[in-house]
Amino acid sequence: MEFARLPGFAAWLYDWLLRIGPVETQTRAIARELAARVRAGRILDIGTGPGRLLLELHRLNGDLDLFGLDIAASMVRQARRNLKGISVDLRRGSIRNTDYEGGYFDAVTSVGSFYLWDEPAACVDEIFRILKTRCSAYLFETYRDYDAAEFQRELAANLATVDPCRRVVSRLALAKQLRITYRTDEFARILDGTRFAGHYALAKVRLACLPIWLEITLTKVAEAPTGRGGSAVERK
Repeated sequence: MEFARLPGFAAWLYDWLLRIGPVETQTRAIARELAARVRAGRILDIGTGPGRLLLELHRLNGDLDLFGLDIAASMVRQARRNLKGISVDLRRGSIRNTDYEGGYFDAVTSVGSFYLWDEPAACVDEIFRILKTRCSAYLFETYRDYDAAEFQRELAANLATVDPCRRVVSRLALAKQLRITYRTDEFARILDGTRFAGHYALAKVRLACLPIWLEITLTKVAEAPTGRGGSAVERK
């Protein structure tokens, strides 16, 4: 829960780090994927940070009802600055327990925050509760069992045009994230213990050319599933 007390300067610095070409490319790719799947209705971004994904979603489809949730009040304030003039519901809170109504959202998403959640299975079950039946959540998460050599090659090319300061900080931050994120089989094991068991898919994808990402699709069926296991595929 250390992020709950994140100071304002740290939120600003994080936003500054996101304003580099590779991350902006990544955000646009995720937004396009979501906009193609969710044409209307309410979409919640968990761990929205400075709201960059919500801003891109609004640019692609101004009719979407946008919601953002973040544990840090400083991040919510930064998101409000970035989304000024846009109709969006931004709240401070944890996905472990929310005050959203059951079956409220047409889609839920998150980018790179799952590995930071306390009690991740309980958090996923809360996503199940607030998601409409026959709708899906789309989580984009880094995984630890990636090809290290391939990753280093792509990362070097990715950061080649980034200024030296942000290049160094970005490398350090990403290295830390990859050390503590989950392996693919660990994601599956967590999801098997949730109400999405039997109704999820794990797809290895490239974002900004980096081979370290999983797209996790969680689909809510009419009844809470009792089966186990999802599917894992690789999609370039």
